[in-house]
This record gives sequence, structure tokens and C-alpha cells, in this order.
Amino acid sequence: MRFEEAFLKADDGVALFVRRFEPLSRDADRSVILVHGMSEHGQCYQHVAESMVARGWNVVVPDLRGHGRSGGDPIHVNDFSEYVTDLKRIIDSIGLRSQTTVLVGHSMGGLISARFVQQFPHCVSALALLSPLLGVRVRISPFTVALARLLSLVRPRSRFRKRTKREDSTRNQEALTRGDADPLIRESVTAAWYFAMRQALRSVWDLAEQISCPVLVMQAGADLIVDPAAPQGWLQRVGSEDKSLRMFPDHYHELLNEIDWSNTLADMLDWLEQRLIVPRGDLLPLPAARIQPASLGATSPLLP
Repeated sequence: MRFEEAFLKADDGVALFVRRFEPLSRDADRSVILVHGMSEHGQCYQHVAESMVARGWNVVVPDLRGHGRSGGDPIHVNDFSEYVTDLKRIIDSIGLRSQTTVLVGHSMGGLISARFVQQFPHCVSALALLSPLLGVRVRISPFTVALARLLSLVRPRSRFRKRTKREDSTRNQEALTRGDADPLIRESVTAAWYFAMRQALRSVWDLAEQISCPVLVMQAGADLIVDPAAPQGWLQRVGSEDKSLRMFPDHYHELLNEIDWSNTLADMLDWLEQRLIVPRGDLLPLPAARIQPASLGATSPLLP
């Protein structure tokens, strides 16, 4: 496996940290962009990326702005279009081809990924969402919402501790222990981020018919963080004729951190590979990455 990590400057100058995993063989010409959820970062999905590479995928795993090793205020945006624009910048900089590239998003990353294909419908060939943020299940008091609304106008970077509990995300104790020890996990969001998220939720529903690529939603049935019933109604609005919903009744929110995550991943890759059948004669080398290891941190290409 080849592995590279580097910084890439977003359009507004924010440093975006990007990981890239590739098989040693160039026989497979298919790529996946994996978008993590709120408060996570790309390193949380290294086990997933390595399994994808073993199946012949090239994998790009960025840290969203304000997450992990990327720049920007922690979990703060004024509009979710900032996340979407960052993804477009990454795709363009690496030179990924739309015909052989898919987008996979978890939770908030699912919301961002769905908004991406609404705004840039021709950049990827398929979309897979894992327990996507299409509806919020965590309860927030009306007083807190009203206070956040006021602060979003006068002090938009005011912080509120996130209301999700780590133990509500997965039943896998090993994953919980790993998350508790991770210094890059963020524990608060800004007032501006909260209302930007709500606006993105309205848009992803209102513009669902604009999604024309194949869509797979894999939803945890025992989800305590996002609304597990939301994907069914949302998919009914999606414009694509190729759309599927798979429910996991007993699973918690983080499907790729549950004990049987490898089975879930295999099911997802089976679905994606059926939609990215590349004739052997048409295979071309994946373009060399145009993201450069930056002086912003100790990063460099690694070749295990």
C-alpha cells in the first residue's frame, strides 16, 4: 500500500489535511472520497481505508475544516457550502475522474456529501451515505436554541458543548476506548455552525430531486444521534432512479465502528463496484497527486 498525507490550501486559505491511500498495483482505476462526521477526523477511518485499498480502491480521506489536523476554528462555519467547496477543491487538486470516483459520507459527512452532489452533480458517479445527518434525534432545549440564535447574530463563534454521548455512537468498546483517548476529537460547536447545519438540512431536503447519481443509504436502526426514519422519506424525494436503503436494526450510529463493521463495508463496496465497472482496456493510471507535502506540519509521503 502507498500512503501520502499532505496539506492543501482551501479557496479561502484554510489548510486542509488530506490522506491518500493507494494499492501498490495500478490495475484498479476507482477512487473513493471518505467524508467523516462531526467532531471526528480522517484518521478515525484508517481501518476502513486499508480495507478499501485491499479491495483495489484508491482512497482519499480529508480532515474537514475545523476538524483533526485541518485549519479553521474547531467545528465552525458560517455556511455548509464551505465544506462543499473544500471537497471540490480536493477533487480538482488531486485530479480525480468523475467516471471512476464515488463519495462516501458518514453522519454530518453524509449531509455534506449529499449537498455536494446537489451542487456538483457531475463530479462523482455514485453516493453512499452511512447514518447520514438528514434529521436530528438529539434533543436541544428551546431556551438553548433561542440563546444560540441570539449569539449567532452578535457572537457567532460562541461555543456550546456537543450534546451527543460517545457511548451512544457504537457498541464496540474498543472503538469507544480509542475515541476517548483521541486528542483530536472536538467537544464543542459554535452557534454559527449550528444554524448553518440547520440551513443545510433544509436545503438537502428541498433540493433532493437534483440528485441524479446512484444513491445508497445505510442506516443504523438503533441510532441515538440522527433520526433513523429520515432516510426513507428523503430517498422518496431523491431524483435518481437508482437508490437503495439498507437498515441495520440493532446497530448504533457509527456503522463502520460497530463490531461487524467489515461486513457492512463489504456490502457497501459490493454495491458501489456494481456501479463502477471499468473495462480492462480502458484502465488508465490514476493521476499523480497535485497536493504537496506542506511546511504547515511534519507530513511527507510514506511508502510502507
